[in-house]
Amino acid sequence: MYRRDQNGNLVPVVISDEQPISQTPQFPQPLVLPNPSPTPKVKKVKRRILPKRVSRPLKIFLISYLIIFAWVIFDLSGSMQKESAMPNKQIADTVGVNWLLVGSDSRAGLSWTQQKGLHTGGGFGPPRSDTIMIVHVGTNGKPTLISLPRDSWVVLPRHKSDDGTYRDDYYNKINASFSIGGSKLLIRTIERNTGLHIDHYMSIGLLGVKSLADSVGGVRLCPKQNYDDRDSGLHIKRGCQVVDGKVALAYVRMRHADPLGDIGRVQRQQEFVAAVLHKSLSPTVLLNPLAVRSLGHAATAAVSVGEGESLTDLAKFALAMRAISKGAGKTMTVPIATANGFRDGQSVVLWDETKARKLFKTLGAH
Repeated sequence: MYRRDQNGNLVPVVISDEQPISQTPQFPQPLVLPNPSPTPKVKKVKRRILPKRVSRPLKIFLISYLIIFAWVIFDLSGSMQKESAMPNKQIADTVGVNWLLVGSDSRAGLSWTQQKGLHTGGGFGPPRSDTIMIVHVGTNGKPTLISLPRDSWVVLPRHKSDDGTYRDDYYNKINASFSIGGSKLLIRTIERNTGLHIDHYMSIGLLGVKSLADSVGGVRLCPKQNYDDRDSGLHIKRGCQVVDGKVALAYVRMRHADPLGDIGRVQRQQEFVAAVLHKSLSPTVLLNPLAVRSLGHAATAAVSVGEGESLTDLAKFALAMRAISKGAGKTMTVPIATANGFRDGQSVVLWDETKARKLFKTLGAH
């Protein structure tokens, strides 16, 4: 290629490598960066709370502990004494759950020598209910224990007499219902006079009281005065002390040397129940499966429950009673008008009907 210079002469044109040959516009190429290498993932290291040499034996221990506890529960479930306690006909369900606890003067399991040594008497005639308590567990989970004095003057509902005839409603002592018709008539009588539906039943005889106290290594009782009673065999000084089963049995049965009579006995029975629960439901016992098994066998040998009761029911009951013993529940006696009443030639306990009805209403009675 040529061009003319200033003088008009043709001169060759030198094309530089940096100049474009064509007039097509050129655009800069985008800058392409190399793909960055992926950031290596940092492997999270699990923080061990315990060293491996410690955690492994601990796991083995916990598994073994649970297996032993499961075996204890299975073993105890087969040793429960059950009886046909509930009547065929009951009042409608009421709010919450109600347990009936009965301590009878049954001498079952006691030899004549033992009866003499424990001052239980000959035990002639059908058993009577020395202790009657209702344990109510409300929908809020808070329990209430109400004692009903055995000499309470109440209405016995219509029932079949020994001669086969039926007797309509009439007044008698509440423990007479147990002597006449056992637990079934007692439950009907309690429902008739309280308006509370009874859901569960538990009873314990004289031997059971002694066995329970001995099984926990004695119980701590705190009599407020000296007692010296020949009938029950109770000889105890005032003040807190740990007593064995023989003394505990006399303590809950005695009433002749107590100026409060049946009411004083009710108070001592509540004290005994709290003492047994405090000892048997302590962490040192509950966290030891072998101790639970030993106590459980003592309890199942001493206590009888209704046919429909399960270990789950008993566990819930134990928790409720533990709450009562720890002060998280209420303990009371049915309101009394007079503890020295007299009806049909008998010394009886008369309820304060207005206050009693109000109490049972608060617990969901009909």
